Amino acid sequence: MTEWIWINGEVIPLSEATVSIEDRGFQFADGVYEVIRLYNGRPFTLDQHLARLERSARGIEIVPPMSATQLKSEIGKLLSRASLHDGMIYLQLTRGVAPRNHIFPQTKPTLLFYARELPPMPEIDRCEPVKLRTVVDERWKRCWVKSIALLPNVLAKNYAITNGADEAVFTEYDCVTECSASNLFAIIGKELITHPVGPKVLPGITRMLLLDIAAAVGLKPVERPLTESEAETADELFITSTTREIAWVSHWNGKPVSPGHYGEKSKKLHAILRDKIARETA
Repeated sequence: MTEWIWINGEVIPLSEATVSIEDRGFQFADGVYEVIRLYNGRPFTLDQHLARLERSARGIEIVPPMSATQLKSEIGKLLSRASLHDGMIYLQLTRGVAPRNHIFPQTKPTLLFYARELPPMPEIDRCEPVKLRTVVDERWKRCWVKSIALLPNVLAKNYAITNGADEAVFTEYDCVTECSASNLFAIIGKELITHPVGPKVLPGITRMLLLDIAAAVGLKPVERPLTESEAETADELFITSTTREIAWVSHWNGKPVSPGHYGEKSKKLHAILRDKIARETA
């Protein structure tokens, strides 16, 4: 099946797409991105993702070449051609093509997005657990920007995998911030705790949704720093992202963590999230 890409207003097969050697995304990682999940061929929380794209672009002083409304329309056209049921959209915006220079050029941004098939999400009771490995957080202090400069995250993720884990969790001054490609949550008592958005934490879309629905399962949403010892001994521990929804944590640095199974409150949160997805992408 042909994979299609929209690049600077043109729709072509992904295999034929190219960008200039002098694109600043290639030479400086001077750009931002989004990943949007598709269910039943429809993008979930597209408006929220496009709003975050605009915030990220402002954070590095890029002016998008079109409005969110126009971009939404163009994404719809690409999806009509792609005809995917379950999948994702990868969207990237860079400052554009110009001779290599640290000074911002007066140039047109490069905008592209493509759709790719993904396997359907498993039933909640079949969600696989994840094993986490801690890594000292040495990233920059604008993690609220969804930057394409992901090398520290890539290094952390690969370190985790090399050491028998599935995902890396960043630590700073004995506090856990977020994971290399996901947000981290702990349920302690009647509180749903996650680190505040800011210099070291991306405002995850799934993160935002769970904070909104926490009260529905009797949990108080709390945004505060979480110590490593609190995370290790939490009643329930899970990570969230657009492509994996919710995944419960079974191991921390090689050691099993309680409760040793998908916690009941985590499962209820996931069920409410799934209901929302079903309603909005029916």
